[in-house]
Amino acid sequence: MPVQYFKKLLKSSSQNKKELKQKVFFHRDYTRFQGGHLKVWHYFNHLKTTNNYLPEIYFTKSSIYDASNPWQNQNHLIDWEPDKADILFLAGLDWQAVLEHENFLKKRKKIPVINLIQGLSHADPTDIKYSFLAERAIRICVSEQVSAAIEATNKVNGPIFTLPNAIDLSSLPPALPYLNKDIDLLILAIKKPELGQALYDSLKTDFSVIHIIDKLIPRDQFLFLLNRAKNCLFLPHFQEGFYLPALEGMALGCMVICPDCIGNRGFCRHGETCLSSKYEVEALVKLTREAKLMNNLERESLLARAHSQVTKHSLESERKQFLDIMNNIKDLW
Repeated sequence: MPVQYFKKLLKSSSQNKKELKQKVFFHRDYTRFQGGHLKVWHYFNHLKTTNNYLPEIYFTKSSIYDASNPWQNQNHLIDWEPDKADILFLAGLDWQAVLEHENFLKKRKKIPVINLIQGLSHADPTDIKYSFLAERAIRICVSEQVSAAIEATNKVNGPIFTLPNAIDLSSLPPALPYLNKDIDLLILAIKKPELGQALYDSLKTDFSVIHIIDKLIPRDQFLFLLNRAKNCLFLPHFQEGFYLPALEGMALGCMVICPDCIGNRGFCRHGETCLSSKYEVEALVKLTREAKLMNNLERESLLARAHSQVTKHSLESERKQFLDIMNNIKDLW
């Protein structure tokens, strides 16, 4: 059965009558900070702003509650009982925690599921998440590329919505003026440390101050370094569902140099919002050297367009679109 988008059926959230708060259960296995957790946190907070929904979260026993965990000061569920939810919000491997729950399986037809799809791996038949596409759910994809990828499988059970990832500008430090930035080139290589080192070796004589991040560091330190960078060479996985760090770089006013990783095509446009190329060492070295040689007018024009792109990814817009889906969940389910 073809996937339906239902966009024309959605009513404005302001048109929905207030109801008793519905319990929306989240599930996380939080062993370290990841961008995927951050986005789930955003959706959790979207629900907290309403009078209609009560978001609650359960953490696995292996989860940690250090300063990196956005929910560290948030009360959480002691027991995981998905059958007691009015609505479930699942992402990543969360399906495993409900499909093995016998009481949920007995009631599953009555419990709507929102499934956040953040990566292209869901469309890969060799990935365990591929099998979850057959489970009934209302799916929210973080980019058009992710939506197209899962739709092409013809395995999706339920409607698909595309809500491009939003950025929480309030969580970022005030952007330093470009001339006040003191790192000439920052290489973000957490996901590709060996490639990052090779690019560092190739470019270290081209830039006076060059810095590489090749392992996970606290988020505030990462943002501090990113804010100081005039140019940042981002090294995502070869395939990403969206790739939020590049958008954060644009928000902080640095020249974003980012290879094509499929899911970033909606906002990483070469010569318009960033410098982009094929994901090849030679191409990235050439591109980074081009960034250094840009004149002031070219640079300022590109940075202005990048900033304009950032404004299209507001949390407020994401929240409204998400709540429109939530407030029409009976029709969609």
